[in-house]
Amino acid sequence: MASAILTRRKHSVRERSKRRKYSVRKRSIYLGLIALAIIFPVLQYVFLCQMTSSGASDSLTIQPQQQQHQTGLFKLEDSNEEKGNVQSNAFLTMYGSHVVADSIAQLPKWLKDYFDWHRDQTINPTSETKYLILACLPTDKQCGGISDRLRPLPFYILFASMVPRVLCIYWLKPSPLEDFLQPPEGGIDWRCPAEVSSLYDMSRDADHQNTIRMIFPNKIGKDNMVETVESRILGLREDESKYISTRLISNDIPSMNEALNLFQRHSYDGKAVTVGKWDFVDLHGPIFRTLFEPVSELAKQVNATMTKLNLVENSYTSVHTRCRYPVYPVAKTEGIKVDKEGGLQFVGKVKTQLIEIMQNSVNCAHMLAPDLPLYFASDHDDATRYMISNDVKVDDGSIVKPIGVDREKEPLHMGSETVDKSTKASDYYSVFEDLLIMGGSRCVSHGIGSFGAFGASLAGNRCRNVHRKFTGRLVECPNDRSTREMQIIEGGLLFGEIPGDDGKLKLETDSSVLVA
Repeated sequence: MASAILTRRKHSVRERSKRRKYSVRKRSIYLGLIALAIIFPVLQYVFLCQMTSSGASDSLTIQPQQQQHQTGLFKLEDSNEEKGNVQSNAFLTMYGSHVVADSIAQLPKWLKDYFDWHRDQTINPTSETKYLILACLPTDKQCGGISDRLRPLPFYILFASMVPRVLCIYWLKPSPLEDFLQPPEGGIDWRCPAEVSSLYDMSRDADHQNTIRMIFPNKIGKDNMVETVESRILGLREDESKYISTRLISNDIPSMNEALNLFQRHSYDGKAVTVGKWDFVDLHGPIFRTLFEPVSELAKQVNATMTKLNLVENSYTSVHTRCRYPVYPVAKTEGIKVDKEGGLQFVGKVKTQLIEIMQNSVNCAHMLAPDLPLYFASDHDDATRYMISNDVKVDDGSIVKPIGVDREKEPLHMGSETVDKSTKASDYYSVFEDLLIMGGSRCVSHGIGSFGAFGASLAGNRCRNVHRKFTGRLVECPNDRSTREMQIIEGGLLFGEIPGDDGKLKLETDSSVLVA
């Protein structure tokens, strides 16, 4: 009996000891959690401060500067909503809702008025709302690449404003434009109504549709474009069709330049820069930023690249080289399809010629801003890899090390006639990435073709040079390839409009271009 009592007492003592130890451990855990809850936010705040000050965060953050494009940071807010088909949490400075107001402020009055009307029509559409569509369907063969499609956009806006109709963009080849760009908040919604997709016959090209007719604002060959455009506008004013497509009858340089110079005459008072070669109008940058921002996934990719390369808006120079265009001097060995279809081999004489062209392009870019880092882009992965892996000795004796993206595949061309069914929209991101990064440059050096000129226009056309001739041969810098002529506006306006102020822009100097 006594032994049993003693045993129970020992067990009782051990149990009380265990409970005390458990209680102590429990209190320790609670105290640890409370301390962690207090200390962690403090540590997080210190960490974020250090990341912001050192510029080492995953997002590109820079100090606001007094410049044309940058008025703050573009943040795609974190939320449960998806924007651009992905969770939005990227930063970007050059495009977005924060630059829309500044971009619109740079436009002439007629364009501001049209954008106000366009916004009202898209927010509050009625049965009377009519549309003018820029279409590219799967069977179309004349869409061109991204720069060919968007270069005449200012003219199309002028054309639509004169009717007026709501201008919208409907691309299916190679992917909808919405897979890459979207309207920024406060900007202009260029997307077509959903019912448009059911009205197009996908077995036909956009020129030969039964439901949505195609209207060409110009004619083949030499004609009075003002008279032709006027007749099309008058016809559209009487047309009750809800949807009509339009495009220039050709993507050739003369057609585009004539259309863009008509836009220039309606936008400036007294005189304007004459659009020549592959140039974009100076207002293309603010127009682009009013209509477009990159979808979130693309914005993340651009942001990651700029952060990795330590590129800050307005603090670097971009240089672009077309390796696959023009076909000379590679046509003799590679054929003319390498431009849109790819497959150019970076070997032998072709490699030697391209290295010479690319090194000259770097020399030209360096002349524009010798103290700035140099972002190199091209339409060939092997060529870009070579340039960012090797130093270039330039004319002033300096050694320049270009920076850029080492891509695994050759960039795709959006103007390719055939599109592989396995190709995804993201496979074209590299095209938009190079374009958008060039648009944040202080200076741009580009060759022939309109893609590099597109990037220069997004950077304001304010500091640029051209490093190749029309034939494809290199041209050393300094040269006069980027020098632009002025046109005196004395006529050539739609419906006999009298040249005058009326909210038009006035050039204060004869040239806004720094020539090197």
